[in-house]
Amino acid sequence: MIKVIYFDLGKVIINFDYARALRELAQVTPVPETEIMRVLTDDSLILDYETGKISTSDFHQLVSKTLKLNVSLKKFKELWGSMFLPEPLLSESFLQALKKHYRLFLLSNTNEIHFEFVQEKYPILRHIEEHVLSYQVGWMKPDKQIYREAIERTGVQPEEIFFTDDRQENVEAARSTGIQAVQFHSEHELKREMRLLGISF
Repeated sequence: MIKVIYFDLGKVIINFDYARALRELAQVTPVPETEIMRVLTDDSLILDYETGKISTSDFHQLVSKTLKLNVSLKKFKELWGSMFLPEPLLSESFLQALKKHYRLFLLSNTNEIHFEFVQEKYPILRHIEEHVLSYQVGWMKPDKQIYREAIERTGVQPEEIFFTDDRQENVEAARSTGIQAVQFHSEHELKREMRLLGISF
């Protein structure tokens, strides 16, 4: 019987579009959008930031130097956070209904800037009681260690946990630890998958 439901954040609860942030950042730097994209999707830099190996201040300084940015950290947070689209992918009523029967948790590869931004902008996240975030725990999905941490946080057995993520490799990694997991496509499809597992809402 499911007791805890874990959601991924981006492309599950909240949608995003990198192009929005690129357009905003392009207004304040002479560097072309292709270079902005390269820097902000640089595997080693993002990996270090999203696993907490470098601080937000250091990340801001590194990006500012590379992109010739002269904006405050506060302004940079706004510009980079503009990638998130206003309307959530999940309805608040759906989370409210689930919350009556299950504990709702978040399992996300993210960073301090983005998580602080979405917490301020998206009231729907108040229905989530616990967060397992890559930058806080030091591991990223699909590393099995982050799923072990997620299981430990709940105090329940892996088979009593349901998880949804938009990336299939993250779903498969969760399943390998005993968690019941499905790939996210839409709220409608998620509800169908949940009903098959006897999840009430």
